[in-house]
Amino acid sequence: MSSNDLTDRKYYSLYVGSISPNIRRKQLCDYLEQYGRVDQCQWFEANYRRCNCFAFVLMNTPDSINRLMATRPHVLDNRRLYLKRELPEQCSNKVEHFLTTENVLIQFKHNQNGQINEPDFNEENIRNYFQTYGQILSLCLLKNHRCVIEYKDYDSVDCILLDCPHYFNSHELEIDKYYTTEQLKHIERLVTTTPETPDLSAGIDEEHVEHVLRSRRYLNMRIRLLKDSIFSVGVANEIKLETIQRGFQTTIDRRKELLDQIQQLNKQCQILHERNQSLKEMNDSRMAINENLDKTYQEQLREEQAKQDEWKQKIAAL
Repeated sequence: MSSNDLTDRKYYSLYVGSISPNIRRKQLCDYLEQYGRVDQCQWFEANYRRCNCFAFVLMNTPDSINRLMATRPHVLDNRRLYLKRELPEQCSNKVEHFLTTENVLIQFKHNQNGQINEPDFNEENIRNYFQTYGQILSLCLLKNHRCVIEYKDYDSVDCILLDCPHYFNSHELEIDKYYTTEQLKHIERLVTTTPETPDLSAGIDEEHVEHVLRSRRYLNMRIRLLKDSIFSVGVANEIKLETIQRGFQTTIDRRKELLDQIQQLNKQCQILHERNQSLKEMNDSRMAINENLDKTYQEQLREEQAKQDEWKQKIAAL
């Protein structure tokens, strides 16, 4: 592996979880070798704290990682493996290294109160840039130049984080995983259900329980989860509000479009009415002309008949 490859180690690293306790390190490496050479495998056995094994794997090429992620799911010993790219520490919080989400929050870095004015930050340009990472299911623009994108696959979000930093017209973007309130509840269960956290229903000494619940680590963890939950609820409400506003705007635009169509139809009806009136007048004029011609023809016919009668009388007299 070259020095340049070493600097991009993040593109070669893989986290493998939910490994059966019956599986050994060599078996996992042999399985992964189908997709590329395994350079390193940091193995963690199952113990009294966890019922599954897990490993951090370093592959020889990024293409090996891409092939593994593209051919999910992987099953070993009748157990579906949990695969995700290993994220650097600066990409996310420690707990979130092992968690996935299909949603990503994008905003301008150091953008306070929407001070950055970037008219090109619109749905079309954002989609054109970020759809290269995978299939986008939904894209919602929020206030203050923020955007939430939902992908079909959680791996797309991890790839975006691995490629940080991202720039939009020379402005650096801040990329964060976005967890829904339901996902945060799951994270809270994972974080709080640890050997250090006492089971309050297990008859543990109350003094020990109080000591753990008041510890700095536990309180900081709970505060962070609470802040994340508040932030998630706020973003969710913004998404709902934006969706409602778009629905109203769509209804208003549709109503305006229908009104314009009605006006166009009224104009066409008016034009047809005028044409019909004109045709009616022309028809009346032609009927009057026909009546005059008919009278003239009848008079001429009577005159000719009278002349013929006169000539008959003269002939008879001769």
